Amino acid sequence: MKVLVISDVHSNVWALREVLRAEQGFDLLVCAGDYVDYGIAPKETIALARSVPGAVLVQGNHDKLLTEIYDSGEYRTKKGHDFKWSHDNCLKMDGEDIEFLRALPIHQSFEADGVRYLVQHQYKSDYSTVECRFLFDQFWAEHAPAAPDGVRRCMIFGHSHRQAVHWLSGDRLWLNPGSVSYRRPDDPEKTAQYAVIENGEISLRQVPYDASAQLAAAKEYLAKDAMMETELQDFFFFFGNAKTSRDPLVRKESSK
Repeated sequence: MKVLVISDVHSNVWALREVLRAEQGFDLLVCAGDYVDYGIAPKETIALARSVPGAVLVQGNHDKLLTEIYDSGEYRTKKGHDFKWSHDNCLKMDGEDIEFLRALPIHQSFEADGVRYLVQHQYKSDYSTVECRFLFDQFWAEHAPAAPDGVRRCMIFGHSHRQAVHWLSGDRLWLNPGSVSYRRPDDPEKTAQYAVIENGEISLRQVPYDASAQLAAAKEYLAKDAMMETELQDFFFFFGNAKTSRDPLVRKESSK
């Protein structure tokens, strides 16, 4: 069985399309949340994720945040330097998109090739991870069906955007497939990251994608002086050639 594991798509439908194209023929899609925010195509991203039959999908913190912003209506009143990508996304979504995000479960479990899996966007409300067998067993007992001794169990988390497999023992491990869309500011790697689990074996993979649409949107907002500076700086770093996510030369970048 081939399981395609993704996370943190962040409204980047171009990256998601490349991952799905690269891994055609998978049997199960698993996404550890954050379909929206910090990208420009939330509706298209949601539609593509929903189009995969039988996908295991859970809610991320940005998915929950956008339902709250949408419900508050604040995105309609934010202007200029108070405007964020979350507001941009809310303007592009409708009630059906929001209800999809709202209805997503916090965690799900499934079995493939004799391995038990638990999927949740983040371990806690911060960036901490499961670092010992005791915490692993405690978390599993609270969120997933019991498994017989010796049966391999794997937790799948997203949130950190850091691709990794962490082995706690022979039958306990956790996997982060990385972000389909972008890295953290200390990691300049810019491909779409994901993982494939085939016959129980984990492979960490990445594929390049075209980020020009994301960069063009940032340039347009910058030209109109219509978005918070730090939000634009992130885009020029993640999807352009800015040296850091807080590059003071971001305005010069917009003319390239």
